[in-house]
Amino acid sequence: MVSVSRTISLAAFIAVVPGARGAELPLQGSYQADIWGTVELSTEGERLIGRASRGNPCGLEPGTPVLDGLLQGRVLVGQFELCLQGEGCPEKQALPVLGFHSPEEGSLTAYVRIQPGCLSPVLGQEGLVVLRSPRAVSAAQEAAAAARASLMSGRAATRRNPEAAKAALERGEQLLREKKWGGSVTEFERSIALGEQSWVAFFGLGTAQLMRNQISEAVEMLSRAQKLNKREPHIAYNLACAYSRQGKKEQALLLLEQAVKSGYAIKAGSQDLGLEKLLLSDPGSIARYTENIQEAFKNAEAPARRRQAQGP
Repeated sequence: MVSVSRTISLAAFIAVVPGARGAELPLQGSYQADIWGTVELSTEGERLIGRASRGNPCGLEPGTPVLDGLLQGRVLVGQFELCLQGEGCPEKQALPVLGFHSPEEGSLTAYVRIQPGCLSPVLGQEGLVVLRSPRAVSAAQEAAAAARASLMSGRAATRRNPEAAKAALERGEQLLREKKWGGSVTEFERSIALGEQSWVAFFGLGTAQLMRNQISEAVEMLSRAQKLNKREPHIAYNLACAYSRQGKKEQALLLLEQAVKSGYAIKAGSQDLGLEKLLLSDPGSIARYTENIQEAFKNAEAPARRRQAQGP
């Protein structure tokens, strides 16, 4: 899977920020942050402050400041207080964060720069944290429920529309290529709800959810894609990446092995860092991971026999 941190920069964020500030909706109240739990956000002028809630994975007292930065238009630049794991890593540290506020989606997507060799139970892939407003969480749950209902029906629904489903699928794939994760999730869910039952739709949805750090949803959709196409190596690899976010080493390793045996190919230096950190942190997994990733590198050197990875 292509590294998010290598494709998104401060310049890219600023390029999409509107000039006017007055029309922006303030970031206030409880925002859901996936693995982290709930973060209470408040603004003081351009300053954004986030406080931990009860039950956060770092064991912080409720009300402890965890996010502090300046919100200029839609761009947030500041610091995120995180708990860290790893040899030589501090237990807690305030790390630089770059974020983008999307009032349309009701979300704040933030990227935290974490030092090499350290891990945090709070972070998703490549230091990704997505905070969603109650409105956004509710909308995502409703869309996911509609998609699941369509999946479980097992028969044609009166609202199915093959042409509209295909068009939504194509929009979802285009938005995925453009790294517009939120929009691609919406289009893939719409396509499935309208009757698109292909592995491509479930794979696209699961991949977009993975990039948005919606891990449990990503595992569900990627698993459905794999049931429809057990031989597609990209499904197995992305599912391995999803399991790695949940800390499930054995499942992640088995899926990586399955992907490589099916011909998964990847160029050296572009392997998924979350998967790599998880498996290299376990003495029992190091040899198996290294052997498989080296085989994936060899697959990339034989394009005539193997398909080369095209991860998101």
